Amino acid sequence: MGADFTSGSITVLCFGPLADILGKTTNLAIQGSPTCREIITKLSLSEWLENGLKIAINGTICDFDAYVTAGDELALLPPVSGG
Repeated sequence: MGADFTSGSITVLCFGPLADILGKTTNLAIQGSPTCREIITKLSLSEWLENGLKIAINGTICDFDAYVTAGDELALLPPVSGG
């Protein structure tokens, strides 16, 4: 089967310090169905992959190798610290 060249956009929701970096909501153009890891890399947030980042697609927690498709909502959930 050939490469998927469909395009569209996803909504990226950011919380905590990531909201300070990217804003709370970002619309991101995508080609095909990239993985969450690819999206995180595209957003220049690779260092968060090893620092406790959790992600959810359309409200469901998933792993970094899950695929996103046009219209999805990707939430980036950094670890919570408190005292």
